[in-house]
Amino acid sequence: MKVDCIIPYCDEGLRPLNVVEAILSIKEINKIITIDDGSQDNKAFKIIKSRHPQIISLKLKKNLGKAEAVKEGMKFATSPYIFLLDGDLSNIKEAEITDGFLKIAKDNRIDMIIFRRIIDKTVLFSKFIRHDTIFSGQRILKREDLTKVLNSKIEGYKLELSINSYMINNHKKVYWMPLSVYNPSKQKKWGYLKGIFKIGIPSFFKYMISRDIIYQTFFYCRDKAP
Repeated sequence: MKVDCIIPYCDEGLRPLNVVEAILSIKEINKIITIDDGSQDNKAFKIIKSRHPQIISLKLKKNLGKAEAVKEGMKFATSPYIFLLDGDLSNIKEAEITDGFLKIAKDNRIDMIIFRRIIDKTVLFSKFIRHDTIFSGQRILKREDLTKVLNSKIEGYKLELSINSYMINNHKKVYWMPLSVYNPSKQKKWGYLKGIFKIGIPSFFKYMISRDIIYQTFFYCRDKAP
């Protein structure tokens, strides 16, 4: 099984470098594609580019948002599967990621695996809204499916929700697996109130109480990968 890993990030310090170096030895990963989504600090981009020239390292002139950053990375993807990985993670365990790749390789009925963050409880109401699963940026899916999602209109912070909705509407088989990473939320990075203002208060409430959120919270991706 061959997978291309896409890592979008913006103003994450040196965390993207740490993410890259944590997955370099995973043999199933064919390409690593990083996208700096208009960071003010170029240090991570420069170090990744100089230290790991085999990595496709992209730099956007301005912040376009996660969905657009991933879309730029997809221009360089060629493998049948894509592994989406956030650029601010820590405590990445290679064996857990490899186990996810092996699950899909052994069972082609699986369309996507979402890595559920089992130690990240940084967001208010995280357990109630199943933030660690339905909003997780860590997931393996088919390149053709992600391409179709990215060709649709995606608003604001809704990349993960859009992927979920596509999977639901097309009756895809989606499972979760545990991942022991730590992924700080915007509220954790900037403070809870500042994190909400960063998203925008109207968008925050629309985001949290949308029909998609309610359905996905109670019914989506309930089963662990067999």
